[in-house]
Amino acid sequence: MRVLRGVLLVPLLLLWTLSARAQPEGEGVQAEPQTRAEILKQARERKSEELEPYRISGAERRVQFLETWRLPRRLFTKGFGGFRPVIGGMPSGSGFVGGGGYITGYNSQLLQFTANARYSSRGFTAYDAGLLILPRATSLSPVQGHITWGRRDFSSLRFFGLGPESSADDRTTYRLEDNAIEMGVDAWVGRVTELGVSVGWLTSKPGPATSGSSLDGRFDPGAIPAFGVETDYLVYGGHAVVRLLEESVAPAVGLTLGVDVERYDDTDSDRYDFTRLVADVQAHIPVGHRNRMIALHFRSSQSTGDGGGIVPFHLMETIGGANSIRGFKEYRFRDLRNLYLNAEYRWEVWTYLDLAVFYDAGKVFSDADDFDFSDLESGYGFGLRGHGPSGMVLRFDMSRSNEGFILHIGSGPSF
Repeated sequence: MRVLRGVLLVPLLLLWTLSARAQPEGEGVQAEPQTRAEILKQARERKSEELEPYRISGAERRVQFLETWRLPRRLFTKGFGGFRPVIGGMPSGSGFVGGGGYITGYNSQLLQFTANARYSSRGFTAYDAGLLILPRATSLSPVQGHITWGRRDFSSLRFFGLGPESSADDRTTYRLEDNAIEMGVDAWVGRVTELGVSVGWLTSKPGPATSGSSLDGRFDPGAIPAFGVETDYLVYGGHAVVRLLEESVAPAVGLTLGVDVERYDDTDSDRYDFTRLVADVQAHIPVGHRNRMIALHFRSSQSTGDGGGIVPFHLMETIGGANSIRGFKEYRFRDLRNLYLNAEYRWEVWTYLDLAVFYDAGKVFSDADDFDFSDLESGYGFGLRGHGPSGMVLRFDMSRSNEGFILHIGSGPSF
């Protein structure tokens, strides 16, 4: 009996062994992996069986659309048939600014012509036209020429008085009408240096404001140089800029040094002859990731009346406003000379949005001996910078100074 059982078990064991060997890999009883390589291979196989194709969400599709949308670029840069809308481009305090413009020769290597008309909700008007000869952006020429013309009528620009002791309580306004034409040549020497010269004609007339509290109602008009006087100036000068920048990254980082000299000759009476010298230094320093940066800026303007000449009040440079000390209103301080410093920490939180925290300080003065860093006015705050697909920049800066909080809304980079 036992012999019979053994005879029957032998063929059964043989059949089981053959069927196990004939099964394809991955089916039936699978041997336990013996090495680390086998364990990793088995894990990869299980993971590959569970993978699903990535599906783009609706939010991501909308972001991709914004990044590739060319309508704003075409609308504000090239326009349709050359005609395009214009937003901004007037001093702070002018209200909402809009208008229209025309451009031709956008991609031309020889000539590019633009013309614009702007109107603000506060009644400011501005018209300008310009001709670029051998535009550097398209012709890659080391020399570029330009001819520009502009006419402005600003009905109520702010005025707080002259000197560092002026008071916010003395806020008044004045009207400025001017016409200007200029021609010049810019040349790029090597990779880092730009030189330029220009000559032009300016006719300006500052007078009583057409709305609000006019300057002559609070101040003695005779003590405000050139108030109510229409003057013709021959304006000429030159500039030099050295850019030590790493432009292979965006935004560019490095150092920029600039010097500008302008001479104003009063062709009517020589009473308002003066010279202005401006020095400007900017540093953009990457911090860790390229989307984080410390930006530093120093600027000083020195105006001197030559041979007894007087500097007109409306041609004095000022501090206060979106492009200098943001804790104060535009044109808050005004005098023959000024200096100011800006420091910003910037970081990119999205392709079209930057955040910044900043500190500004500066002062105005009349005597060259006061060129120092004492008795500075200051302000600090934070800002949002929106970048449009066309390269436009919209800035919102909230700042505080000893005169309270103020919100500045503007376009273009702060510096």
